Amino acid sequence: MKYYIVGAGEFAQEKFKPEKDDVVIAADAGVAYAGARADIAVGDWDSLRRIPQDVKTVTLPVEKDFTDTGEAVNIALARGAEEIVMFGAGGGRADHYLANLQYLAMLADGGVRASMVCPDCTIFAMAAGERDFAGRGRIISLIPVRERVTVSISGVKYPLKKHLMPADNPGLGVSNVIEENSARVVVHEGVVLVIVND
Repeated sequence: MKYYIVGAGEFAQEKFKPEKDDVVIAADAGVAYAGARADIAVGDWDSLRRIPQDVKTVTLPVEKDFTDTGEAVNIALARGAEEIVMFGAGGGRADHYLANLQYLAMLADGGVRASMVCPDCTIFAMAAGERDFAGRGRIISLIPVRERVTVSISGVKYPLKKHLMPADNPGLGVSNVIEENSARVVVHEGVVLVIVND
């Protein structure tokens, strides 16, 4: 079972295909994208400008120390989510976008599989462990989001082996190319965002 969190940013409608047993949590105006598929709608309704009907709602105060998306993440975690997929969480306001990327990193730190689906790419957060990313010819980028990040990547034009990605060169892992059927990313320490372009 996956937990989908739907925000009001750029929405990749054609990629939004939750299964019957998956749970969809809409954050504020994200309910307009999730539609009837929303199981829960959470927000202070400053974006939607109304309380949605025909769906279970969690109303938040306007003045708070977290975002509507952050509360949607908390609801998913409280329900035992092991995988969270964000839609409509990129683009739009830069502050929300950057905060959502940090939510991905936080989830990965906690052992939750986390990703953000955007119209032109998918962003995955990885802590210690390994994962394969299919798509010969696709652009793949690694962005460190912790002070010390050590990674390996193979099956690509520019492989790395247990390489420390220093904070003074965060662009080191940008714009690699998958040259085999899939690329394998291994995170030895830290947290990295893996961006796979469509």
